[in-house]
This record gives sequence, structure tokens and C-alpha cells, in this order.
Amino acid sequence: MKLIAPLAIAALVSACAASQPGSDLTRRSAVVVDGQTYDIGQLTEGTWTALPRAGAGNISTAATGSAHKAAVLQAIERASGCKVTDSDYSLQGRQLDAQVDCAGRLKN
Repeated sequence: MKLIAPLAIAALVSACAASQPGSDLTRRSAVVVDGQTYDIGQLTEGTWTALPRAGAGNISTAATGSAHKAAVLQAIERASGCKVTDSDYSLQGRQLDAQVDCAGRLKN
């Protein structure tokens, strides 16, 4: 019985840490787009993401709309070295995910 409480607390702490946005990015860099700072990083082999820093609000309604989104996607291409082929918002618009094609790496 004494062992159950510490195990339960450890499980809760682990769940909270894993659920923090950006906590599972394998590679990450800070990028400023239109005055807003984003953490850009790799989620999977073919998916990269951009997360606004704390307090920045939803990326889906940020700055100048489609022009801002295009600039963020361009930053993802630079960070990944791959071409963005598709993108969508997740976490209720707080994150921009981009599917990338790394077979034809960008020549930047």
C-alpha cells in the first residue's frame, strides 16, 4: 500500500510532462516570425511542427493570417531542410503541423 502512492504520483508527473506542448520534439529551434517566437521541431520522420511560445495565443489566428502561415511554413522548411507538402492546425489552433518531403531535400 505504501508503494502505490509514490507510483501514482510518478505517473501523474510523467503524464503532465509528456502532455506539455513541444515536450516530445526530437529536434527543436526557436524562430521569430513577424515578431512572434515559435518553437519549431520534428515530431516524426515526416512531420514537423511550430508552437508559439507561452502566452502567444493561437497560431491559426496570429498576425496576418495566410501570409503569416506561409512565413511559418517557410521557417519549417528552413529548419527541416525538407519541402512542406501539406499542413494543418492541431491542439485547437495552438500548433501548426507540417508534413514534409525530405527525399527531394531543399537546396537552400
